[in-house]
Amino acid sequence: MSKEQKLSRAEIVRQRRAAQQAKDAQKESASRSMPPVTTRAGSSSVAKKKKRKPNVRQRRYEIAVNTASENLRTVSMPSIRLEWRAASALLVILLGIGLYLLWTSPYFMVAAPQIQGNQRLGSEEISSVLNLTGESVFLLRPNQLERGLLIAYPSLASVSITVSLPNQVRIHVTERQPLIVWQQQSGGAAWIDAEGIAFLPRGQVDGLVSILALGPPPAPVVDTASASELAPPPFISPETVAALEALAPYAPQGAPIIYDPQYGLGWNDARGWSVRLGDITKDIALKLRIYETMVNWFAQHNIHPVLVSVAHPHAPFYRTEQ
Repeated sequence: MSKEQKLSRAEIVRQRRAAQQAKDAQKESASRSMPPVTTRAGSSSVAKKKKRKPNVRQRRYEIAVNTASENLRTVSMPSIRLEWRAASALLVILLGIGLYLLWTSPYFMVAAPQIQGNQRLGSEEISSVLNLTGESVFLLRPNQLERGLLIAYPSLASVSITVSLPNQVRIHVTERQPLIVWQQQSGGAAWIDAEGIAFLPRGQVDGLVSILALGPPPAPVVDTASASELAPPPFISPETVAALEALAPYAPQGAPIIYDPQYGLGWNDARGWSVRLGDITKDIALKLRIYETMVNWFAQHNIHPVLVSVAHPHAPFYRTEQ
């Protein structure tokens, strides 16, 4: 009987402990799972505010960022486009004003070109042909000016024109050097240079080979591949010019060399006869030796010819009567 009572007490203690643990576990689970009780007490409302406050701030911050980015896209981008358009328009206006000032400002107008290299051709004549006074340097085309000057004056071998700011124009010319003065029987004369190009005489040049032409010379053959398009066509061939220079020492001093379209070149000898050499570009040295031999033979035999022809070196002849 005492044993049952003793066991019942231990069991009662265990039951009490188990009931107490179950109660504690129930309270602990209830405190974890159940939401906070909403009451009108100030402590619960304060806890609720403290828990919700971070979430509210975070949402407000996100909304502020979104609205700022939307405003940046919709407001700031069009303002940049408007600024570039305004800047472009301003730049165009400034460029227009600048171009107008460049074209109309006296600071960029040519006063008088600087001309160098001319010896016989006057600077006033060159300036009058170009007519650059008062022109804007930005409108000048040196290549066109050089071309026009060469066409206007065949006596110029080359022309170089340079333009520099603000209003300087430099012109350097090279004149052709005459070697022959070609005189027409009907009147008029022309100078001829080493290339056979004829141009008007200007001034006085000593030592020129004088030619009296009884007719026009045959047109020389021109190599179009090597000839300059700005140079005038030659009046006689360069070979004829070289032959005339070689012939000049044998001609009487003070007497012109005669050009006859039928008999070629020759002269009137002071001893009373006419000399005909034909085409002097061929066998000129041989023709001159034959002529000297004939003159010596005339002196030895006291012969007074009126015509001596060595136009054909293999068959020279002379006449004693007209």
